[in-house]
Amino acid sequence: MSAGDRPRANVVPEVVFLGDLIGQMAAGKVRVPRFQRGFVWKQQDLHLLLDSVLLGFPIGSVLVWETDAKIESASRIGPLEVGPPPKGPVGYVLDGQQRLSTLFGTLRLPEQAESTVEQVDWRIYCDLEAQEFRRLPGDDGEPRLFPMNSLLDTSAFFSACRGIESRVADNARARRWLDRADGLANAFRTYKIPVIRIRDVDLGTAVEVFARLNRTGRKMADDEMVSALTYREGEFHLADKLDEVKSELARSGFGGLDRVLLLRSVLAALDRDIYAKDWTDLLVKPDVRSELPDAFETAVDGLKAAVEFLRGLGVVSDRLLPYGLQLVLLGEFFRFCPQPACEVVELLERWFWVTSFTGWFGGVSTSQATRALREIQELAKGKSDAFTVVDLDAAAQPFPERFDGRSARVRAFLLYLASLGPCSPRTGENLDVGRLLANRGTGALGYLVPRREDMHPELRSSPANRAFADEQGMLGDLATLDDDKLRRVLARHGFPVESVLRLREGDREGLVSGRLESLVEGERAFLKARNVTLPATRTATAIADSDASDDDGRE
Repeated sequence: MSAGDRPRANVVPEVVFLGDLIGQMAAGKVRVPRFQRGFVWKQQDLHLLLDSVLLGFPIGSVLVWETDAKIESASRIGPLEVGPPPKGPVGYVLDGQQRLSTLFGTLRLPEQAESTVEQVDWRIYCDLEAQEFRRLPGDDGEPRLFPMNSLLDTSAFFSACRGIESRVADNARARRWLDRADGLANAFRTYKIPVIRIRDVDLGTAVEVFARLNRTGRKMADDEMVSALTYREGEFHLADKLDEVKSELARSGFGGLDRVLLLRSVLAALDRDIYAKDWTDLLVKPDVRSELPDAFETAVDGLKAAVEFLRGLGVVSDRLLPYGLQLVLLGEFFRFCPQPACEVVELLERWFWVTSFTGWFGGVSTSQATRALREIQELAKGKSDAFTVVDLDAAAQPFPERFDGRSARVRAFLLYLASLGPCSPRTGENLDVGRLLANRGTGALGYLVPRREDMHPELRSSPANRAFADEQGMLGDLATLDDDKLRRVLARHGFPVESVLRLREGDREGLVSGRLESLVEGERAFLKARNVTLPATRTATAIADSDASDDDGRE
């Protein structure tokens, strides 16, 4: 079809009062299509948007595709259920979902409704004294906190105002707060939002508009873009599938993996370039889109098997995985070869440990990583029995100088630390490292000597000053143990025997310094047992920039 034959969109810009737009949402006339991702804003984002409306700042336009066709849409916007689509044209939000959800959820929330939904609290109050927004009302003695869900309902607004009059004895203060409540209501009732309505186009064209917005305006996540571009009524919903996989992987400790990393695995299963810069355009092509459901399923099967392989090596959390691309490549191996021979498993294990401790993925080009992908696929297919792209005889990087949970080298060190079987100083029971990391992130590794206390800066920031613990600190618990229990607990956290004496003497700097030496030696033994070449120097002067693991598809 030539450009002249393509239907021209009928674009109708208008300015709508905020209250009227929210009324249309409540009536089901403005809806969120299924190809949009769910609500992702944080609590502070809600407060900032409300503050912008109060100050009269522009919050951007809303793009709505208006059509008579009935499109699958969400039954909930923010925390609230919306009615079924009415007869006649319905507007589907293409741009502005997070903003509209915020305004709808906070201004229309019923008094008895559950307020904490989508990990944010929608029951928000305006502090009439500080003129700022808060999520909780505090106690009943704070009448200055005005409920935002009372602004657009005249009866609820006057009821809230009467509450101020009856509870505030200081007439001047009460009048000031009432004036500010009136100004607050006026700001929201008179606020206008530009709405651009697109008519006379089909779903494919509407999604194309959605895609072009991303390229020319607001930035959308890659997986959100792909989900929109691959959406077809009644067909495969990529966004939903990604959410399902993330939930399933979370049960194995890998719920923190970025959707982009999962999409790279799907691209690999499609035999496409995992680094393709035009992958959103690639996945919308009819021939690729038809292959997407099967490729997705096989990619997920490979990833699940790869996760089990990694867990067998002690990688019980994605926060212990040095590089996300290790999982992508291992997933490809297990996609082709679910049950490898013992000698192949041993080769894969050595590949993992070498790439982890040498920082291989942090210092290679995309072409080298792609060659490594092809090589591991060849191994899985039985067409190769060795690695050449990854030098398995390369020396490991030295012990890291400072603790940084984003560093691949530090994550590799934590694998050694976790292998010692750390236990709770209080109970002596094994710590569930995967659960601790999933729940608390790097907060699962408490400081031995807090940062505020005097100690040599290099020791304070060293990994030797951090230990897995079910509480934020360990020293208080350790000091209460008798010597026999103390030796057993310390050994499982990488302390040398003489640490007992240093702890008893209160020599905290000596305690951490001695542990550092013990950890360096212990890790070297760990590497040797896994056939990884030892580093030329024992400790690093700094963590190299190329060692950072947060640029390969993590959240």
